[in-house]
Amino acid sequence: MHITSRFRYSALLLFILLIPAACGLFHPKLPPSTYENLPPETYISFFFNPDTALGPGDYWINNGDTVWVQDTLITGLDTNISVQEVHWWGDDPDGNVIGYYYRWSYMDSAVFTREESAIFYLPLRTQFDIYSLFVSAVDNDSLADPSPAVCSFPVYNSPPSIEWKLNSIPQSYFPEDSVHYSFQHHSFFWDVQDIDGTETVTEVFYALDDTSSWSLLSGSQREIMLSNLDTGTHRIFIKVRDIAGAESNTISFPDPADEESYITRWDVHKAIGDILIVNDYQNDQLLYSHQNLYTGIFDDLAGSNAYSVWEIGGTSTNTANPIPYSPADIEKNLSAFSKVFWFTFRGFNSLNEASLALTRFVADGGILFMNNAQKVATNSRPDTIWTFTDIDTVYQYSATGRVFTGVNVEANWGNETLNNELRLTLSSTLADKLYAIEPGPSSTLRYYFEHDSLNTSDYSGTPPVMIETPIGTGICYYMSIPLYYLNGNDNLDDLFRHVFEIEE
Repeated sequence: MHITSRFRYSALLLFILLIPAACGLFHPKLPPSTYENLPPETYISFFFNPDTALGPGDYWINNGDTVWVQDTLITGLDTNISVQEVHWWGDDPDGNVIGYYYRWSYMDSAVFTREESAIFYLPLRTQFDIYSLFVSAVDNDSLADPSPAVCSFPVYNSPPSIEWKLNSIPQSYFPEDSVHYSFQHHSFFWDVQDIDGTETVTEVFYALDDTSSWSLLSGSQREIMLSNLDTGTHRIFIKVRDIAGAESNTISFPDPADEESYITRWDVHKAIGDILIVNDYQNDQLLYSHQNLYTGIFDDLAGSNAYSVWEIGGTSTNTANPIPYSPADIEKNLSAFSKVFWFTFRGFNSLNEASLALTRFVADGGILFMNNAQKVATNSRPDTIWTFTDIDTVYQYSATGRVFTGVNVEANWGNETLNNELRLTLSSTLADKLYAIEPGPSSTLRYYFEHDSLNTSDYSGTPPVMIETPIGTGICYYMSIPLYYLNGNDNLDDLFRHVFEIEE
């Protein structure tokens, strides 16, 4: 190797060996770091609409007790409620916030959450209390804010309020309709409001007639059926109480202070006999011509003490006694009897509301004679989906509705002698557009108009107007024209005796 080349090689090697030493000379090692992880900061926000604002050092006198404010700003002292929506967030200068610990002043330990808001239901225990919420943010190094954000809520318990559930009690619109009637049971329904939350309502109280003694119900209960009521006049009172002991207003039925209703009395009647006549024909509840015909028949068949009458009112007549709000009341009305004759005519009726109760009555062994003679114009037509009867088809049998006096309605009971005995004849002209009904698969035809060729009335063929349907252990007879017009042979008593199996 040439001397010059060897020298260059030696110099390069020396340079490489001296580089680390030079780095250490010009870049000495840094001293150990004194940096510490900084904790996050926590913040709270909530919305309020204050009437009063108190700060630390202020005081408020509540029922003679002085309440001193010692911590954060208190707002809305007389408007805050026990249901509070609170938001919070955190800020970490050297990392990320991964969650929060929160604790209310009434809690023994904190709760971890990743959420940044919540709705809290503060546990009311007294008429006034102050609740403080402490929130600490936690960063990704598991370091928590050592000085939690604090917010205090003065909660003044608001009393609950109570009102009758909409449309659950009758309202009378006419002074003459001042008495509400029931059999020896009655259901009542109510709604409760409390701005502190309905879960703070712990007790419901009711009293019958005398408010010196109250009966206790669960705070979550919203209805009651009173049973085995004594006959005579009654009045019910209901109120509620919350967990802090605050009581609501008291509602009653009847309510003399109710300016929207003329009902002043609630009378309880005893169910008499095993036959019930239901007058669901509102316009008859003025002169009672239809009802009087039927009660006269049952007076002769069974005696005046063998049946009861239930009059269902409407929006213009007998307004104090509409169909009960509760289907259970309808069902209980029917269950007190074994035989029910229900008649309607010319107007809206209560069959849709009562259909379930009627089905159960028949299925349990009852005999139902349903005389639903509805005009076409009312849209209260026989319904093929009703389960208390089995109707296949419904149609208008006449364009004018005119069926004249003397027209026969033929019986179809499977026995010629019985058919002749129970043949019905129009006692006066029937001038209403009514419906014919075709029996469904489980029904049997029992009555139909005589053939149109035998008279000059406005119908064609032999429109069917009454069917029999067995349901469970009971039977439903359904007729779509009014019996009131069919006593030309003076034999309606024979029909009722046969249908209701009344012995002579």
